Amino acid sequence: MTIEQINQVLSIPFASSQELLDFYRKELPGRVGSYRLDEVGPIMSVGSDEEVEGYLNKRFFFNGKGVVMEGAIDWYATPEGDLEWNGGFVRQGYFMYLADRYESTGDERYAAAIVEQMLDYIRNVPPYDPEGKPYLEYKKSTWRPFEAAGRAAENWPVALAKIIASDSMTADAFAEIYYSIYQHARFLRQHHWKTGNHACLEVAGLGVISIFYREMKDAEEWRTYAVNLLMSKWTEQFHPDGYTQEMSGAYHWVALRNFFAFYQVAQHNGMEQIFPSVYTEWLSKAAMAEFYQQKPDFSLPITNDSNVTTRHQIQLSALQAAGLLPAEEALFRLSNGKKGKKPSYTSHFFPQARLAIMRSGWDSEAIYASLDMGPWGCNHMNDDQLNLEVSAYGRNLLVNSGRWRYTTSPGIDWLDKAEYFKSTAAYNSVLCDGMNQVHGDADGEMRIAADSDYACGTFCAGYGYNGGAQVSREVGSSTQTVCTVPDAQHKREVFYAKEAGFLIVRDTLTAEQAHRYTQIWHTAGGQVKQEGNICFSCFEDANFVMVQCGDPEIEIFCGSEEPFKGWNCPAYDHLVPAPQIEASLTGQTVVFETLILPTRGPVDRSMLPVFVKEEKDGKTIYHVTAGDKTTSVEAGCTWRLV
Repeated sequence: MTIEQINQVLSIPFASSQELLDFYRKELPGRVGSYRLDEVGPIMSVGSDEEVEGYLNKRFFFNGKGVVMEGAIDWYATPEGDLEWNGGFVRQGYFMYLADRYESTGDERYAAAIVEQMLDYIRNVPPYDPEGKPYLEYKKSTWRPFEAAGRAAENWPVALAKIIASDSMTADAFAEIYYSIYQHARFLRQHHWKTGNHACLEVAGLGVISIFYREMKDAEEWRTYAVNLLMSKWTEQFHPDGYTQEMSGAYHWVALRNFFAFYQVAQHNGMEQIFPSVYTEWLSKAAMAEFYQQKPDFSLPITNDSNVTTRHQIQLSALQAAGLLPAEEALFRLSNGKKGKKPSYTSHFFPQARLAIMRSGWDSEAIYASLDMGPWGCNHMNDDQLNLEVSAYGRNLLVNSGRWRYTTSPGIDWLDKAEYFKSTAAYNSVLCDGMNQVHGDADGEMRIAADSDYACGTFCAGYGYNGGAQVSREVGSSTQTVCTVPDAQHKREVFYAKEAGFLIVRDTLTAEQAHRYTQIWHTAGGQVKQEGNICFSCFEDANFVMVQCGDPEIEIFCGSEEPFKGWNCPAYDHLVPAPQIEASLTGQTVVFETLILPTRGPVDRSMLPVFVKEEKDGKTIYHVTAGDKTTSVEAGCTWRLV
């Protein structure tokens, strides 16, 4: 790569490759600063010593799965046929961990490995022409714009800023890398996706490149283009209430980070004026949605391809530092109440996303519940309508199963299992004759009061069976469904008594014919025991007690292969046994009436709560006795404490 070739892509000429390197040795570390995005995954390095040392010897393992390569690096590798592994590999986020080790030790081996492997990729995997190519071929090329942006705009800058002054970074090597970054930017400008969070990530990446390498001749045009396109995407990506259109606890941040990363880099480089004021207004609204939805341990509602171990404390801190959250309230949350100002509100309802968040407070011990009554979503759709999750006293007690593997690798023998985790059976909802919900929106509303919260959601699209996965470029993947019980309807009501600290869940199922309905409750692990109509978890610190009013048939599964039930996915491609409670009733109209009582410490089996129903003067009254205290709740058109 000659300096003459490099100067063709620059707005200012350099006399030599060495002068180019010297310039960026001075400028790039300051421009990058503390910029470092969490990888969008789902496959990524965890930065362990074992993993990082392996990268020096071409042992490429990410969170437990990988390959050992002899000789040449195979940039197209897909262990177990999982294309997502290859995506994580070629985004090359592991370069950041190698750079961390170089920064902390000065050991030239780490910098040398980055330079060698970066150049190996550049020389052996040239830019791909995707025009007219099938989506899966495009994805296998390693040049899907999502991966190109992850490399050149997210991971390479962090690594390069740390190793650019190393002896391993020669002038010739940097010139070749620099030209490849320009090629990546040109590729993103021409081939970025037009819809979805991928489009926003890719174009935001183009904007980031235009700031870090602002001497490139097209940088100003790229920057303007990125701002304008992202401005046009706000309402496509977010509801007016600020929540993601994808209706995913985890992917809300993915959608937000794309807009935020570009803004954060511009702000750090004194260029925030490139954004109109409405851009920051949307950013703040989406940032507040992240604030509202988080569980007490900073994890997220496990909806539409999310996992229980995903935590966003660092992300919340970054949003606070950028001035996108109320400073004192965010500080209170981040410090677990030791600093800042306690928010004057607790629970929250997203009126367009129709996500109800119930909470007792903002500390790590708070009681929390989320009820999803919203649209089906986009890009990461699961059939998870009316799912309910509960956390309390520092533990996530009732959680959905979470994402195992994506269904974007057709023909693989594990695809049926992956599809299971996108189905209603993997969520805290209700099945009809063992069948899942078909694709469809839910509806719902919420009332927030000083002493209680009430939410009511309905799902009327029907139930059916899976028809296999479908994969597309713009939507990603989803499972096709065939509706066989179109008239079955589910109404879920959730009442939270704040002082008493319990929830009552009433599920009403109706259809023209009698059906067997199964209410499902998933956990994250541990043990669940049953005594009659009562089930309870068995941890030392915090637990739930679940009492069924009436006499449903109750079964508990844990780590069952046949039938496949009782599993939790703490992270992508990780599967652990976890108790699953099923309660079943049969009829044209059936009603599940369920008490959920979170408790501190072990459950006292001699003092299990009592949950009874009384019909009085045409009204339904539930009585909950826990210890020596009885709390009564009147249910009807309006629910209230009595």
